[in-house]
Amino acid sequence: MILDFMTFKLIYNANIITMNPAFAKADSMVINHLGKIEAIGTETELRNQFGSFSNEFDFNGQTVVPGLNDAHIHVWKIGHLRTYMLDVRGVKSIVEFKRLLKEFADKNPNSEWIMARGINEMVLEEKRLPTKEDLDEIISDRPVFVIRTCAHIGIANSKAIAISEVDEATEVPFGGEIRKNQDGSLQGIFTERALGLIMNNIPPFTFEEYKNMILEAHKYLLTLGITSATDPAANEELLAAYIKLDQEGLLKVRMNVFPLRIPDGSDEIQVLPKLYESEFLQIKTVKFFSDGGLSSATAALNVPYKNTDGYKGVLRLDYDKFYQTAKEAVEKGFSVATHAIGHQAVDLTLKVYRDLFKIDNTLKHRIEHVGFLSNANIKDFKHMNMTAAMQPIFIYELANNFKNTLPDDLLDVVYPCKTVLDYGINLALSTDGPVVKEINPWVNMETAVTRKAMDGFVIGESQKITFEQALQAYTVGSAIADNLENIKGNLSTGKYADFIVLNKNPFKLDDVSAVEVNETWVDGELKYRKE
Repeated sequence: MILDFMTFKLIYNANIITMNPAFAKADSMVINHLGKIEAIGTETELRNQFGSFSNEFDFNGQTVVPGLNDAHIHVWKIGHLRTYMLDVRGVKSIVEFKRLLKEFADKNPNSEWIMARGINEMVLEEKRLPTKEDLDEIISDRPVFVIRTCAHIGIANSKAIAISEVDEATEVPFGGEIRKNQDGSLQGIFTERALGLIMNNIPPFTFEEYKNMILEAHKYLLTLGITSATDPAANEELLAAYIKLDQEGLLKVRMNVFPLRIPDGSDEIQVLPKLYESEFLQIKTVKFFSDGGLSSATAALNVPYKNTDGYKGVLRLDYDKFYQTAKEAVEKGFSVATHAIGHQAVDLTLKVYRDLFKIDNTLKHRIEHVGFLSNANIKDFKHMNMTAAMQPIFIYELANNFKNTLPDDLLDVVYPCKTVLDYGINLALSTDGPVVKEINPWVNMETAVTRKAMDGFVIGESQKITFEQALQAYTVGSAIADNLENIKGNLSTGKYADFIVLNKNPFKLDDVSAVEVNETWVDGELKYRKE
C-alpha cells in the first residue's frame, strides 16, 4: 500500500489556473492513486520533491482550470430530452411544432404517452401557447403532454385529460391554475401545482430508463467541462436510481441531488430519505417551490405584471405548511433549498429560514434563482450564511419574455448577481437546463459579464460581474453551495483532481463564449477528449 500510495501522475507544462493565489505560478500538478491532488507548483519543484512518476502528461501550455460545477441543472431531464422526449426548444411557430410532434409520434408508435418540452409562446409567430385542440388535431388516440420551456406550464390533449379524470369541475390545487376559455371549457393548459393533475398519471420511468437518461446527460455534461452538478428536484424513484448507479460505480459526474418534499398536484408530503454521501453522490438537501417562473409570468412579484389586471403571479406555499415540512427535514439534518424568484416568494422563504435557523444554525440553506432582493433580504442572506444559486443564461435566452411581462424598473435589477457579490453573499452559477437550451457554462459566464440577450439587448447593466467572478461562482461558489469546498472547487492540495483543458485562455479573451473544452478529467482520469 505504501508503494501504491506513492504511485503518482504528473500533469505538467500547462497554464494552470488554480484560483488560489498561493499557486499563482503553478504549471504542474501531482495526482495520487486516490484521484486527489497531492501537490501543485512548478514542474521543477515537483520533480525535485517526488522524483519519478508513473505517468506523465504534457499539456504543452494549454490552459487548465478547475472542473465546472453547475449548481442547478435538471440532469435527468437533460437526458430525457436526449433519449425519449421531443425537444421543441427554439421552435418558431405552432405550425412547425405540430409537424415535429407528428413526426415524433410516427417514429415512436409504441410510446404509451407522447411527451415534448421547450415550447415558448414569446418566440412563436402566433404569440400564444398551443391548446388541447392543437394537440388533438395531431394526436387523438394517445395521451400527449407538452411542457413549456420553464416547466411551470403544461398542455395536455383531450386523451391525457380524460385519462387523468380532469374536467371543468375539477378542484384547482392551491398554488396552481387550470386555464379555461370564456365559456368555462378547458384550454388544456395547467400551471404550477396543477401540473400534477396530469403528470401524476404518466407511467413512472423504470430504473433502466432513468439510467439511460442520467448517463446520457453525464456524457454530454463532460463535453462542456461540467464535473459536478446539482439535480434540484427528485422523486423517490429518481433518488433510488441515483443511489443504485452510485453503488454500481456508474456515475460520471459528481451529483448533489435534492429530494422534492411536496410534489405537484398533491398535498401528500414525500417521505424523507436517509442522508447519503459518497464521492459521487450526496443527498443532504431537500427542495421546495415557493412560486412559479419568471418567463411564464407566474413568479410571485410584489407589483403586477405588464398588461394584466393586477396579476402578480402564483405563491405556491403558505407559511405553516412550508415551515412544518421544512422543520421535519432540518431536525433530521437536511439543509433546505427553495425555488424563489419573485419578491413575495423570497420574503416567504426567508421568513421560514429564519425560524429554521433557530432550530439549527449550523445548516446552510440556499435559494434557487433569486429574481429580486430587498435590503432586508440581503441581511438575512448574510446572517444565515446562505447561497444564491442564479442563472444569467435566462437573460440570454428568455429576454423577450422578461421585456414583455416585467415592469421596466424591475428589468434593471432582475437576477442581481453583482449585488449578491458586493454584499459578500456566496454566488453559485448554473443554467437550470433544460429550462434553457443553451447550457454551455462559457455562454452563461459571458452573459453574467455582459448581461446581453441573444439579440444584444442588455438587461440589468448595473448587475454585470467580471469574468473572474463568474468563473469563481462556477467553481468555488458552487462547491460552497454543496458544502464541499474542502474537497472541490479549485486546484489545490487534497482536493479532487477534477479539471478541464481549454482550447483558449479565457483570461485573455474579450468574449469567453468562444471557449471550448478539449479534455475533461475527473479523479485524475481522462473522461472526455474532443475529437
